[in-house]
Amino acid sequence: MELETGQSTVIVIKKDNVKELAQVLKTVVFKDFGMLYAYDSGLKITVDDGAYQQANAFLKPPFFSDFKVREDNISLKLPLKTIYEFLSIPEGYTNSVKLSYSGMFDPLKLLIEEGDGCVIRGKFNSSIADQELDFEFDDAAVVVTYLLKTQVLKEIFKDFDDTSKTVKMQFSKSVLCFTTFGEVGETIVSIPSRSLQMESVKCSEEVEYSYHLNLLQRMNSAFALASKLVLRVDERGVLSCQFSIDHGEGRISYIEFLTVPTAETDE
Repeated sequence: MELETGQSTVIVIKKDNVKELAQVLKTVVFKDFGMLYAYDSGLKITVDDGAYQQANAFLKPPFFSDFKVREDNISLKLPLKTIYEFLSIPEGYTNSVKLSYSGMFDPLKLLIEEGDGCVIRGKFNSSIADQELDFEFDDAAVVVTYLLKTQVLKEIFKDFDDTSKTVKMQFSKSVLCFTTFGEVGETIVSIPSRSLQMESVKCSEEVEYSYHLNLLQRMNSAFALASKLVLRVDERGVLSCQFSIDHGEGRISYIEFLTVPTAETDE
């Protein structure tokens, strides 16, 4: 497999299992375009809708089979949904992909080699970074933190009443409660802190906030992959959901969704 490896190439990354990369990317591409940030400590992929929600994927070097970033402060606006579709072309787990980037105004180049030797090449235009949506989530202002296994939440989120515009979430030391208000009436689902699905709870204040259902449903792909979730709420009601995905052999990727609560007039 050939790919530029000269010093003029500022990013050279190889992933032996292209399907793993595609699965992670799928969790955050709810918009066509997003940002790729490359550091010597790993990649950060960010997508936001400009107002209510931001999704981030964090991929450290051990996630890849080869990882070289030769410049600081690399940030690219890219057609991430199209890149995800490109990575999804091959089937199976024996396909590898290489990514390269030579510098400002150059495209991001991807080269997939399938198990049978077939090669697929793609070039994706990059542009100057947009200003990133900043929720100013303050770790020091978090009022509730839950560490949960994802299985029960996966089912809860999948089965939300689609006729409800919002989901009210009640956060307390004893229970995490979800309420929807749909055409069939009010539905309440609770996870008590004593549940085997709830590993730990920290709560300095009991609070409740509502969130748009369609925003919460964007997390379904992350629930399908993750084994654990850290769910936090700050004093303004911004919801942070941090998913950890175990790829085996000590390789873990992280997905984070930040979601703002609805205003009362939105409900």
